[in-house]
Amino acid sequence: MGDNRYSFFKIFFVCLISLSFFLGYYFRENAAGGGGEFYLISWPIIQSFKSDFWLTLQNYTTVKHPDYQLPFSHIINAYLNPFTDNIKSFQLSTTVISFSIYFVFAFVLKKIYSNINNFDILLTSSVLLLSPFFRTSAFWGKNENYGWLFFILALYFFFEIKKKLHSEQSNKDKLNVILFCFTSACALYARQALFFLPISYLLYLVVNKANRNILLTSIISFSIFAIPGLITVLPLGILENTTLVNPGLFSWLVKPEHILKNVPILLSFFGFYLLPILIIELFHSDFKSFFKKYFINFIIALLFFVLLAQINLLEYLGNYKMSGGAVLKLNYLIAKNNYFLLLIFSSLGFSILIRLFREDIKNNLVILAPILVVYGFPEFLYQEYVEPLIILLFFLILKTNLHKLYFKNISLSNFIFLSYFAVYLAGSIYFKHFAFSTFEEWEIFLNAQ
Repeated sequence: MGDNRYSFFKIFFVCLISLSFFLGYYFRENAAGGGGEFYLISWPIIQSFKSDFWLTLQNYTTVKHPDYQLPFSHIINAYLNPFTDNIKSFQLSTTVISFSIYFVFAFVLKKIYSNINNFDILLTSSVLLLSPFFRTSAFWGKNENYGWLFFILALYFFFEIKKKLHSEQSNKDKLNVILFCFTSACALYARQALFFLPISYLLYLVVNKANRNILLTSIISFSIFAIPGLITVLPLGILENTTLVNPGLFSWLVKPEHILKNVPILLSFFGFYLLPILIIELFHSDFKSFFKKYFINFIIALLFFVLLAQINLLEYLGNYKMSGGAVLKLNYLIAKNNYFLLLIFSSLGFSILIRLFREDIKNNLVILAPILVVYGFPEFLYQEYVEPLIILLFFLILKTNLHKLYFKNISLSNFIFLSYFAVYLAGSIYFKHFAFSTFEEWEIFLNAQ
């Protein structure tokens, strides 16, 4: 009887979160901001592709309001989505497609954690439906969620490949390698920052001394799946137009000088998204052992950042008007131009990463190191770049004992985890819809004495 009651509550909360997702669409929620860009960028590009494919591709970077990603998602929508004749129908279709990604995430979670109850898996994966950036992209027909769909599928095939890393390859095993290369290439085409995945994957194969056939098949497959990108970028002059007409497109790829500047922000993202996991660990650990595990690295990082702040090397963190993430915005609300809260989350993120590296350096460091480099390239590091990336990485590819602790008392873990992100979503909605409904209002607040 008790199990039935718990199952009922789990189903109830899954339905409640799902309902909130579609209510977000109905009420035109724009919790992450940027939804209005759909009318300036996504919709005109999709209609243009439907009208003339080659002309649109050739002029992709020269239009008044260009997209700063390859047109992969726009092409999918233009030619495979049957609802592109009407804006409302199209936005509803992308909402439904994004909702289906939630079930893909749940499917992959179940494959990896096969001993976990289906209702618990659905509840855990519903964190995707609480993500402000995932929701905004879904409701407003933006292209980001296609990247996450292919990224999740790629991690599934990566999981299958790792099972037989040193074995002779059957036809099914070779197919898994090819499908990984295909889905990771699609993820890259949808979101260029995800090009870290092929890098991490190949490094993983080399470091873990994978079967040579896997490496050879991977290189050949990546080479083949790179052809559409080369056809788009080189002959049609997108890179040339980037330099001459629109420096924003792909410019984040060639700005290594930004890496050091973005380290505190990127670390704060890891601290922000993995904080509920630490809270769950604290519930299952005595305070003394928990303290020893994280405190020293946390203090070292915090003292280092404070020292940098004292010699004015982190002054730029107090002058952001856009990008920087939720923690930095919250910090500004507490005290304008102050960034001490961000440094706390950065130090927390550093201590978590050190713990992950120590647990399995051949997996976690190889996977995360390219991310820390690639995501340091942009001049302005937006939180949307890593949401829900960090959550997906934690559950689907990292190796850590934190998974055992999370699933040890899954009901408590899901309560803490989902409550945390529900509060984050509510705060995002309030910030974007009520406190500062326009970017100009936020600027006025920051400039007010």
